[in-house]
Formats: sequence, C-alpha cells, structure tokens
Amino acid sequence: MDSSIKPENSQLPKFLAIPVVSLLLLGCVSSFALVGFNFIPSAEWMAETNLLRIIAGFLYAALLVWVAWRGGKQMSELKRVIAVAVSPFAGYFMGSSLLFIWPLLLPLISGHEVALPFTVLRATDLGGKNCHSPVVLEDMPYLIGRVCHVPESIRSSLSQGSHIVVRGWGTRFGVYARDLSLASLKGPRF
Repeated sequence: MDSSIKPENSQLPKFLAIPVVSLLLLGCVSSFALVGFNFIPSAEWMAETNLLRIIAGFLYAALLVWVAWRGGKQMSELKRVIAVAVSPFAGYFMGSSLLFIWPLLLPLISGHEVALPFTVLRATDLGGKNCHSPVVLEDMPYLIGRVCHVPESIRSSLSQGSHIVVRGWGTRFGVYARDLSLASLKGPRF
C-alpha cells in the first residue's frame, strides 16, 4: 500500500557519531585549556610527541573536513565552502592539541611542585590581553610556549638562548607556571 521512498539520510552513520562527537569535544577541551591557563608542556613531552601531534593534527583535520562537507548539505553553498575551508585549520589545531590532555590533567591526579628547564626564545614581546609581558620559550607551539606576567626586572635580564627554570604545580610532562628564574639562580622570581 504505502510504497514511499525513504529520503536520503545525510547524517553520520550511528557507529561513527559517538566517536566523532567525543573527539570534537576532547579537541575543544584541550584547545581551550591550553589557551586559557599558563600551562607549559615540558621539552621532553614536546620532543616525544612531535610526530604523534603532527599525525593526529592531519587526521583530525581530514575528519573535520569530512564532517563539515557531510553535515553541511543543508547549508547554503557559500557557508558550506567556508566551513570546509576553515575546518582543516581548526581540525589540525584541535587534533594536535589532543596530546596535551595528559600533561594537562595529570597534575590533578599526581601533581607536585616541579621545576622544569627551558630555553628563552624572546623576552621582549608586549603580550596581549590575557598574557602581559611574556617570556617566549624555544621549541614550543604558538600560544602555549610562554610564561605570562613576568616582571620587567626579570625580563630585562633574559636574552635569546638564556636557560631558565619554570616552577609550579605539575609533573615531568608539564607545569602550570608560577615563577621562573635563571637556571643558575635559586628561589622564586615573580
């Protein structure tokens, strides 16, 4: 009697929906956490996860392009093209940030006072709205490789290549920066 044709379903297959949404949420959480806190991953963690971060970034970028293309069928053509054009960049940022979840969350479980060594890239930046007078660290990704709110008296004694120690709450994989000092000096600096 009713021989109606079922409409084409442009939604994600149900078996993919939960993992895709979970990955998107994890990527957002780690990305926002990195931008919002003065967390600095250790040089050791950065070196060990470099290739994995690149792979995760590219996979996540491809996944987000696919989701934007697949899910954007109800949007106008212009909005769909913009979503597909922006999604690889957002996807790469979120995907490569996924590996920062562990160093970010580990201090909540087993954190303690740590002092991690870093090398200064620049100490002359003015900073922005949320990070005044930063010290930018060498071999760190954009936005997270800096210690914020460092007094000018400390910044003036630093130059490119200076070895510093960043102290705070964390683990050997990263630290929520509280203060810094030259590697040869002892004690809190700000």
